[in-house]
Amino acid sequence: MNGAALYDLAMRLPLALLMFYNALFVGRDIYVHLFLWRGPTGLTYATSLAALLATEAYLLLVAALTLVRLRPVRKLKGLAPRVTALAAGLLPASLAWLPKVEPTPFRQLAGTLLIVGGMALALLSLGWLGKSFSVMPEARRLVTGGPYRFVRHPVYLAGMIQAAGLLLLYPSLAAVLLFTVEVTLQIVRMRYEERVLRDTFPDYDDYARRTAARLVPGVY
Repeated sequence: MNGAALYDLAMRLPLALLMFYNALFVGRDIYVHLFLWRGPTGLTYATSLAALLATEAYLLLVAALTLVRLRPVRKLKGLAPRVTALAAGLLPASLAWLPKVEPTPFRQLAGTLLIVGGMALALLSLGWLGKSFSVMPEARRLVTGGPYRFVRHPVYLAGMIQAAGLLLLYPSLAAVLLFTVEVTLQIVRMRYEERVLRDTFPDYDDYARRTAARLVPGVY
């Protein structure tokens, strides 16, 4: 294995190991819900279990794709794109660490459904990305099918939907500020990603014209 391949592997392993590590804890919670749960088993229980299962699938898929993804054709140079990508990727999890107020049944249900919906969209989008998956603004292969036919950044849309679900579950001024920062970072991150894709793939401009929406058709 040459130096470039070793460096590439060293860049992959931390994220993959982090995802596998988090998956262990989510798997523990799934086990508790399935085999040790002694509380009510109504709609709230079902949506919470669905959120855990979707989260587990997401973590394992990201870990696997990180290990098998293609080598990048081009990377966007500079520190700012990398810091933006890392901050945007890690910030949503911080919402779960904020002080929690017991949610009402409506907020519990609505927030959990948003998380499940966001996770489902993320899984679908990552499935289409496959080995083109990337965290940093890097170009591997231009993906234009599946959810990418309708919006250019469905994975980031999925993350915002999940963050909105957490905000609904645990509302506070701090949560609103974090959510606002997260949306801002993701928009900046999209522009960085579009820049490297446009510089790498000659047909990207045509794709961008066909798929005008970055996140929501007719809105943005």
